[in-house]
Amino acid sequence: MSRVISIDFETFYATKDGHGIKEQGMSGYVRDPRFDAYMVSVSDGSEHWAGHPKDLNWDALDGAVWLSHNAAFDSRVYDELVARGRVPKVRQAAWHCTANLTTFLCMRRDLARACEFLLGVKVDKTERGKADGKQWTDFSPADREAMLNYARLDAVHCWTLWAKYAHLWPDMERRLSELTIRQGRRGVQIDEKKLLQFLGVAERMRIGAEHDLPWMKEGKKPTSPKAIAEECHKVGIPCPPVKSRDGEEAYDAWAAEHGGRHAWVKAFTDYRVINKFIDILTTIKGRLDNAGVFPFDMLYFGAHTGRWSGSGGFNVQNMRKEPLYCDVEGRLVTDDRMLKEISKSLEAEKKLPGFVAHALDLRSLFIPRAGRKMIVCDLSQIEPRVLAWCVGDKSMLQLMAGGQSPYEAHARATMNWTGGNMKKEAKELYALAKARVLGLGYGCGWEKFITVAYMMAGLDITKDDPEFVQAVNAEGNPCFKPDGTPQLVSGYGHNSKRIVEEYRSSNPLVASRDPEHPGIWKQLDDAFRASAGGDFTMELPSGRTLRYPEVREEWKAVPDPENPKRYKKKRVFTALAFNQRVNNVVREAFYGGLLTENLVQAIARDVFGYHLLRLDETSGIDPLWGVHDESVNEVDQHVTKEDVRNVMRECPPWIPGLPIDAEAIETPHYLK
Repeated sequence: MSRVISIDFETFYATKDGHGIKEQGMSGYVRDPRFDAYMVSVSDGSEHWAGHPKDLNWDALDGAVWLSHNAAFDSRVYDELVARGRVPKVRQAAWHCTANLTTFLCMRRDLARACEFLLGVKVDKTERGKADGKQWTDFSPADREAMLNYARLDAVHCWTLWAKYAHLWPDMERRLSELTIRQGRRGVQIDEKKLLQFLGVAERMRIGAEHDLPWMKEGKKPTSPKAIAEECHKVGIPCPPVKSRDGEEAYDAWAAEHGGRHAWVKAFTDYRVINKFIDILTTIKGRLDNAGVFPFDMLYFGAHTGRWSGSGGFNVQNMRKEPLYCDVEGRLVTDDRMLKEISKSLEAEKKLPGFVAHALDLRSLFIPRAGRKMIVCDLSQIEPRVLAWCVGDKSMLQLMAGGQSPYEAHARATMNWTGGNMKKEAKELYALAKARVLGLGYGCGWEKFITVAYMMAGLDITKDDPEFVQAVNAEGNPCFKPDGTPQLVSGYGHNSKRIVEEYRSSNPLVASRDPEHPGIWKQLDDAFRASAGGDFTMELPSGRTLRYPEVREEWKAVPDPENPKRYKKKRVFTALAFNQRVNNVVREAFYGGLLTENLVQAIARDVFGYHLLRLDETSGIDPLWGVHDESVNEVDQHVTKEDVRNVMRECPPWIPGLPIDAEAIETPHYLK
């Protein structure tokens, strides 16, 4: 059995000068001329050492299992030191990441929080914080000793975490952790010629947008808050919301309200979009290696359900889907009618209309290496398939196993469709079935479903709403005025309410509230509430557990629907869960529909993870990265899209009866 040794590097960083992982990404950071790994610490559980890398007996680590709390980073540091001839190349039997281990166990990635939760040890990171901007020669003798002690303890904590908890990390998860690290280090080839072309066009577009900002003539910066506030005051409109405080959606609503009447609002919005795009292009360009390969950072288990997430200042999981279109005058195309014309022209004639000079498609920059091909393959409607499997919907499962999509299967099982090819014969009904399947399986209400139906299926389900309908009381009985005439209220949402109710009544395995025969929403909701005072867990088919610690009952104030100016108390049940937005474990409210969504997404994630490993094991296929249920693969010339599709269609042995399907395309560059 191989010896297990933890290893941790301390490196120079300077936040103010932009020399850090967040600013440069891991690979860019270690390749920077300023990079200096001035300390390494190691531990085998009984002996611990810290000092300069040149002073370590590296032969003692040869053939051992290495551990790091962020192996993605420490492995890149080590490889860079080897490449610079500063340390010898030695073998590792394996290199495991205890940060990924602790994230899997308790959603605490950083060492301090992981140690406090799992070991009951408080880790003091003060010394690391004091090192910002300091070379080793800048440390006083006392500070050097304090830093050495800090580093030794980090190595000890890393080793202890592994010794106590490694047995709880399944082999499949360890392999997914290793694959995620390897994918980021391997990177993806970039079309450098196109990248430079995009940068040039985008720079000219930005200059054009700047010229349309009135305060630029006064020598002020394009994003000057004071200049923007003064311009808003001149025309009598409120200042735009602050993204960091109010979110991007709030700004979009402000721009939509005022952009039509004030040309500078549109120009400023265009500037923001173009500027963000340039930042992305610049990030890619600045991180390319000598072969034009873009390494990236990605987090294994980056969400509560186990899904991956982006990291390091560039998110391969959330690239811009639509190109930026530049018109012949060098301006950004944003008019809805022109965008629709572009879509129609591309669909009908496979070319851009004459008013478009350039299409800047970010995804087209990501290409296969020379001599290889790119095949993108995604699981077809995996979540509704998993939901049907979870509730044991035999009718849906049989129809999908026979080759029908979940949407058509749903229409046949619950919407009385008996025709042939629904997508061709009844396009609008098919779109409604799609909206129902994608939007209503997790307890979506009628108001949200209006937006969901439009976003997911292009349906405006309010277009046939009556102007007025008769009001009903809480028991569902019609309301009348004192004179006996019907009491009327706005008919907005009438059809959405009807569709939601029809879905719930025709899908009892999902939505039934009957105590004798509850659907999955009520089952999970009841079980979650019954867990108050303890933890709630859901066992997944793969063998892992979805955890919700410290369930408790709370009361919170919510707006009164009958009087928005007033609040009323509402009983909720909460638990601890990882929140991606704040990057921390926080207390959140859960209910049956949301728990169902989490369960389905977690199972779908495991199915996809199984496929990623199978692809990685297949000769000639290298999965570059995955996005939820989509695998982007670089393959040898002899590999076909059917080869990739066949792997992705395999049903994992631990979820028998799940009707899996996949779609694959061979493409010269990444696309959705």
